[in-house]
Amino acid sequence: MENLVNEINKIELLLKSAYSDLDDISKESFNEKMPRIRGKLSLIVSKRNELLIKYKREKLLKYDESLFTLSKQIQKKFDNIIEYYSAEKLEIAQKILQIENRKKLAYYLR
Repeated sequence: MENLVNEINKIELLLKSAYSDLDDISKESFNEKMPRIRGKLSLIVSKRNELLIKYKREKLLKYDESLFTLSKQIQKKFDNIIEYYSAEKLEIAQKILQIENRKKLAYYLR
C-alpha cells in the first residue's frame, strides 16, 4: 500500500510540475518547454497504466479526485494556450490580408 501512495505522489508531483511549466510558457520558451511537458505527460500516462495493471480500480479511485483536479487544470491550461495562439494566428492572417489588399490597390492606381 505504501508503494501505491509513493507512486501516486510521484504522479502528483509530475502533474504539478507540468502545470507549472505550462503556467510559465511564453513565445520565447514554447519550443523549449513543450517537449519537456509532453515527456512528463507521457511518463504520467505510463505510470498510470502500470498502476492500473498492479492494483484494482477501487484502490486507485481513492486517489482519483486530487489527480483528476490537477489533470483538468492542465487540460484547461492547454485549451487557453491553444485559444491564445489561434487568436494570434487569425490576427496575423488579417494583417497579411490587409497588406495584400494595399498592394493590389497600389497596383490598380498605377
